[in-house]
Amino acid sequence: MSSPQDARYAALKAILDECPNLKYKPGSRQNPTLVDGLYYDHSTIGEWVLSFYRNVKTQGNDVELAVDPYRLGWPNDDSRPARRWLEHQRDRLQRLESGIHAHQVPNAIRIGLTYDGALAFASALRAELAKPNGRWGATQPSATTASQHPEAPAPLEQTGKAPSAGSAAARAADAGDSHAEAATEPPFIAIARRMLITTKATCAQSGSTSTVVAKSKELRFRDDNHFLEEVTALLQQAAGRCAVSQVLLDDTGTRAEFTPSLDRKDSNGHYAPGNLQIVARFINRWKSDMPDAEFRQLLAAVRAP
Repeated sequence: MSSPQDARYAALKAILDECPNLKYKPGSRQNPTLVDGLYYDHSTIGEWVLSFYRNVKTQGNDVELAVDPYRLGWPNDDSRPARRWLEHQRDRLQRLESGIHAHQVPNAIRIGLTYDGALAFASALRAELAKPNGRWGATQPSATTASQHPEAPAPLEQTGKAPSAGSAAARAADAGDSHAEAATEPPFIAIARRMLITTKATCAQSGSTSTVVAKSKELRFRDDNHFLEEVTALLQQAAGRCAVSQVLLDDTGTRAEFTPSLDRKDSNGHYAPGNLQIVARFINRWKSDMPDAEFRQLLAAVRAP
């Protein structure tokens, strides 16, 4: 009897098999490592495009994805929009960072995913590859647009027809893909939910020992709903701008460094009410563990004439 994970894995393969330009590459006695995942070549040029690995490098991921943005849309697509689209999907769906698997090209995009996230990615990829033109456009409303229309639902994925019984989409739904429901959420809720996933992953990795010991970080909210309420309120207050730099935020994936990011004001504190603010991703990275007031002073000094 197959497990729920096996059912989702089969649903994932069924969706990928429907993607234009992709050709499944099964394992064999000569190449038994292919049995550990789903491997796809470009159907025209016969070169590797993407892989889903079940032998994950990062514990906590269900599967790990590697994809070559250059070969994904070859020969008709510019690889730069494809890369931005993939980076946006990573921001939207990633659970934990993926390790590096063998035989990947240097510019591969790597994403660690749950099975639900993998199914959502595959469905979005199928929809993009099916477009005759205009691929790799923005799939999510920007934070600026969301602030102007906080009650507007996120756009549903356009497939052109309802899934038929027994289709890959139907199998994915049967396998428990919850992202179809998430697509109807108001934009702020969708962003907050993504931040919740990222925050939980960060807290899970805190305190671990590698070359250095990561700071201990705890999620100090009553429950997930409490977190979502607080972060949604922060997003509304931000009105589409970074709390520290005041630059416009962008959740379309077009400018990944301007994606809304959840920052702890006191880096020695925890993810708790009153200690959070919405900033641009690059500001969060630049600030690192610097005290908030000190970072703001340095930023002001840079801006001073």
